[in-house]
Amino acid sequence: AEVNNPMASRVAGAASVLLLVSSLVLQLRGGWCEKPFTLTLLTQAAEKGAVCLDGSPPGYYYRAGTNKKWIVFLQGGGWCYDEQACVDRSKSSLGSSKSWPTSATFEGILSDSPTDNKQLYDWNMAHVNYCDGASFAGNRATPLVWKGTTIYFRGISILSATIDSLMEAGMKDAEEVILSGCSAGGLATYVHADFVHSRLPSTTVFHAIADAGYFINANNISGDSHIQDLYQYVYKMQNCSVDSSCLAVYTSEEWRCFFPQYAYPQISSPIFLLNSAYDSWQLGNILQLPGGCIPPSGSCSQANNNSFAEYREEFLQAAQNAVASPINGVFIDSCVTHCQTQDNRHWGSVSIQGQSAQETFANWYDGQPTNSTKRVDCKYGCNPTC
Repeated sequence: AEVNNPMASRVAGAASVLLLVSSLVLQLRGGWCEKPFTLTLLTQAAEKGAVCLDGSPPGYYYRAGTNKKWIVFLQGGGWCYDEQACVDRSKSSLGSSKSWPTSATFEGILSDSPTDNKQLYDWNMAHVNYCDGASFAGNRATPLVWKGTTIYFRGISILSATIDSLMEAGMKDAEEVILSGCSAGGLATYVHADFVHSRLPSTTVFHAIADAGYFINANNISGDSHIQDLYQYVYKMQNCSVDSSCLAVYTSEEWRCFFPQYAYPQISSPIFLLNSAYDSWQLGNILQLPGGCIPPSGSCSQANNNSFAEYREEFLQAAQNAVASPINGVFIDSCVTHCQTQDNRHWGSVSIQGQSAQETFANWYDGQPTNSTKRVDCKYGCNPTC
């Protein structure tokens, strides 16, 4: 199976921009010099089977904070939808640790700037590298040999080993922990929030914020169940490990628990949804609009422009459990974008009714009234901060 691919061909490149370009230097961003994160490779965990697609050790980037509060951020980068795609991916930084630099810097929710990341800048931060191709969910014990190449589907083992390592690094004494992630890492945040929560001491206050991970089960513009077919294959191929509470509901259709709209009602941990209703990846790869019609233009057919507009309504319908939740927070904007916690502008400047994603999350985290913890934007074109 293949996806509409201007994006798929750039997935490994996007990860390289995030991890490699900034590797061995401090980067000056808006006058603030970000302190680098240092790579930890989990070589001992690899010896026990927690490995990337190519069998190399998994790992994470870590930067110490000044308190007992932790952020664990799960990297995104799409999925590999069949065996050959996973073999190809195993030769990239999204399937192998062999080319990872020894240090990296990050923005947004992982920034140490008190201006750009007001609430969280001094926390201990771990950026967990993504190298299993299935949102840290693969759970196939036997390696797969495909056309002479051996690959491993061990995402849940990678996540578990990472939590073990972080606990040894000090997270066992954490007062507060936030699990986050973007794109495939955002999906992983929904799928694994309760699992990560269960690994922490009962005294640790836990929250999650999933960014651009609310991929909905929608047909494409031709009416085909494109993304459902892909997710079903990935789920079966990698023997994915997902939330047990969700599996109890969908006993005959376990693959549904790989979609946030089905998993969300079963998540018991407090979780914040951050997403665009016009998510650029979803418009191109789930709805499969032509690239020139994202956003709509005069050169596009009326049918395609209508499909663009209608996707917002379909997204909001799929996210209704989150929007209506009396406990959880929401920030759904109308910007045509994908991932908003990873750069300072989207995290701190894009706003709905005068309130940014960062501020809305902070209000929710601090237990403020519901009217300040949920923001749902108007339709495309209405928000000048996008």
